[in-house]
Amino acid sequence: MTIESQRKNIIIRRICLALILLLLSVLQNTDGFFPQIFGVRALLLIPCVVCVAMYERDIWGMLLGLFAGALWDIFASGASFNALFLLAVGFACGTLINTIMRNNIVTATLLSFISSLIYNSGYWLFNFIIPKTDSAVFMLLRYYMPGVLYTSVLTPIIFLAVRAVVKHFSEE
Repeated sequence: MTIESQRKNIIIRRICLALILLLLSVLQNTDGFFPQIFGVRALLLIPCVVCVAMYERDIWGMLLGLFAGALWDIFASGASFNALFLLAVGFACGTLINTIMRNNIVTATLLSFISSLIYNSGYWLFNFIIPKTDSAVFMLLRYYMPGVLYTSVLTPIIFLAVRAVVKHFSEE
């Protein structure tokens, strides 16, 4: 395979991964497009950024995480918090896979679970504990912890989709 065709495959692969992030952003952020289980929503962009970063490694994982977070912030108007969070997740996961972890479905699920737990715990802390809301514990147990589990259960499906794109456009 020539260098020219390798570069073309890398560019096409990254465009396809960006399109997957765009699709999951629409599914996550548009009401009624993705099923909620008893009012619990899955955060589809977190496992997608984790899985993309596992294959693209640190720099491109970070950049695609920034892209996914920017999409999320457009929908949520979260003052760039989601962009910064997913940038950090993409960099951390890419670096971990590059240095000490293996790239497999179990690692993807574990990293997605930890990232979702950090995101949901932080969101709960800043929106329910600091303002001293009476129903803080109820909200944690009713929506945020089940959301972490729901997101983690969907991670293997997202991992397989990302892996299929990467394998299709990998260098032979």
